[in-house]
Amino acid sequence: MFQFVFHDLSILGQNIDDLVDCTEVIPVPKPLTHRTHFPAGFTHQNIDQACLETPFPTLPTDPGPRTGVAPVIPKPV
Repeated sequence: MFQFVFHDLSILGQNIDDLVDCTEVIPVPKPLTHRTHFPAGFTHQNIDQACLETPFPTLPTDPGPRTGVAPVIPKPV
């Protein structure tokens, strides 16, 4: 029932014929060519796992120095 109500609300005031079907616009992504991995310097210890019942997969870590990420500085309000 919820999905039908949500659908009706999402198109409220819209002409369905003018809307674009996203499946026609967004291309199918290319398949991965490499194995999933942690960036250099990160391990399983860096994961904040949400579901303890489902084990997180064992992934290799890239070699090299720790991957740096620029800090995000919030703008004053």
